[in-house]
Amino acid sequence: MIDALAIWWLLATSMAVLAALLIPLPFLDRRRLDGGNVWAKPIKFSISLAIHFLTLALVTAALAPAVSGSLPLTIVASAAAAATLYEMAYIVFRAARGERSHFNVATRLAAALYAGMAFGAVVITLAAGAVGLAVVVGGAPALGPATWMGTVIGLVGGTVLTFLTAFPIGAALSRHVGKPPADEMRMPLTGWSLSVADRRIPHFLGTHAMQALPLAGLVLDLLLPAAAAGAAILVASALYVLVVLASARLVARGVALPDWGRALLGHPPRRASVAEGQTIP
Repeated sequence: MIDALAIWWLLATSMAVLAALLIPLPFLDRRRLDGGNVWAKPIKFSISLAIHFLTLALVTAALAPAVSGSLPLTIVASAAAAATLYEMAYIVFRAARGERSHFNVATRLAAALYAGMAFGAVVITLAAGAVGLAVVVGGAPALGPATWMGTVIGLVGGTVLTFLTAFPIGAALSRHVGKPPADEMRMPLTGWSLSVADRRIPHFLGTHAMQALPLAGLVLDLLLPAAAAGAAILVASALYVLVVLASARLVARGVALPDWGRALLGHPPRRASVAEGQTIP
């Protein structure tokens, strides 16, 4: 019988293969959507999901066999697999048609399809929290103390942070605070706006606590004695959460990424908020 671990590995591998198949498409299809190539979003999502499921596979492999092969965890993995199949099929379908996958609620059918994708994202995210709880309940004897704490905090806390930072995006049906100017500047690779506040930044940071904190714990276990490593990962986790919450606060205030440093120091931004209808000098 196929178990959760096999499903995580299958999902991680299939998403990596899908990413490899999608990456050449922008060179063949030059269509643009919202300032980027139509295939940019499917590529980003396939890579992100490959990393997500690789994380869950590695953590599940460290669980006691009775836990990693348990029926509840297998059900969670199966639900995540079904959600991923729908999510990626929907995003690729929209890209092929040159249409938005996110915030596309122009018709009842479009709104229903988008709602299905949002529900799938919830299922995929909750799967990480479930694996984190499995570490707490079932134990993971192969993990060092800091790695164990970083994994639990990263997966469970990352699930909470993902939802907290995703809600403003869904509620506003927009990734930006304010309207980007026609000559909007964007960060390479990520596509984050440098002209207006971008809600995707805290969302990215919150979601990837699932990788950052377990990895930090692993490094600390390798470098420090057990007690010191355990204390250090707690401090690192607290600082990481503060960074996520601070970034979310800055974005909610409409502060664009280049002005974050000035805002934290109490100085006015160099550029005025587009949301306030002012011009950027």
